[in-house]
Amino acid sequence: MSREKKDKHKEETLAKEEPILETLPSELELAKSEALDWKDKYFRALAELENYKKRAIEDSKKERKYASQDVSDKLIDAIDVFTQALQMQTEDPNFKNFLYGFKMIRDMIYKVLEDEGVKIVSVKEGDSFDPITQHAIDTEEHLELADQSVLRVTKSGYLYKDRLLRPAMVVINVHPKQEEITKEEPLTKDSLENENESDPFVA
Repeated sequence: MSREKKDKHKEETLAKEEPILETLPSELELAKSEALDWKDKYFRALAELENYKKRAIEDSKKERKYASQDVSDKLIDAIDVFTQALQMQTEDPNFKNFLYGFKMIRDMIYKVLEDEGVKIVSVKEGDSFDPITQHAIDTEEHLELADQSVLRVTKSGYLYKDRLLRPAMVVINVHPKQEEITKEEPLTKDSLENENESDPFVA
């Protein structure tokens, strides 16, 4: 190939490459921007995945911790039935043995629930009313006793681990509210005269 042809070929090649070289910086910046965008999306997706794993682990722990809550909730009703039956008074020795068997069954059920984390809400007569763990089903008035104090527990409340399974049903003491009644003094002739004397606009 002659020198002239070589030079001409070189010029044609440079002419073709020149537009490519001119657009290269902008394409490079665009590629960098896209790479950063994908990198940001990757780290976001990675963080969301980690958060999902943590939530799944926490949910799994809660499910295991409170797995027997529904069963416990149903069994405390059976305990109440047995407890009510045990309150029956009788002198019949056969019936006493029957009630003793009821007591054994009730205690066995409660022992199972206790092992699962169930316990009775601690409340006794004279305690201050606690609206979080107690439910007032009725009120009475006894001035000699403390206001908002528990008079009777009609049904036991239960806790399941750190949750309230059922509030205790109680009757509480409520004092009447003292309303201040202001009585106006009746107007008399003397009071009107005294009022007039103190009024500078009355002649």
